Amino acid sequence: MLAIDEHLFEIDEAIDEVAKAFLALDDVQAYLEIKKIFLADAALQESISEFQDLKQSYEEVKEYAVFRPEVKEICRQLLQKKRELDLNRTVSLLRQNEVAVQTILAELTQEISSVISPTIFVDTGLPLAPHKSHHQNCSKGEKRDV
Repeated sequence: MLAIDEHLFEIDEAIDEVAKAFLALDDVQAYLEIKKIFLADAALQESISEFQDLKQSYEEVKEYAVFRPEVKEICRQLLQKKRELDLNRTVSLLRQNEVAVQTILAELTQEISSVISPTIFVDTGLPLAPHKSHHQNCSKGEKRDV
């Protein structure tokens, strides 16, 4: 059972301060701004919708590609639309800003976890992030009673 005391209120206040500081960061503000532009761009949203429709069409027929020659054309259109979206400046900026924010969140998470214990493993999800080894006392397949 959770005991509510002054320490819990201090932790809650600290969390609020960290969240406010995080939202005030330049990278986070840049991400929020480009996300607004991304969502407000009607042509881009229509293009994304077309891509999703093509992807759905391809998913429905890809198993029959050997028997249906039009599947190759759907695949070509899908790849062309994906390339068009990937080369869109707004999409590119959004992705770059997402990675910047994810990096900040990963660093923050690692810093918080290392204060608690240096052996805590934090999977940042970043492809080039250094990886800590998992806890030495637990090997694969070994069960521990907690």
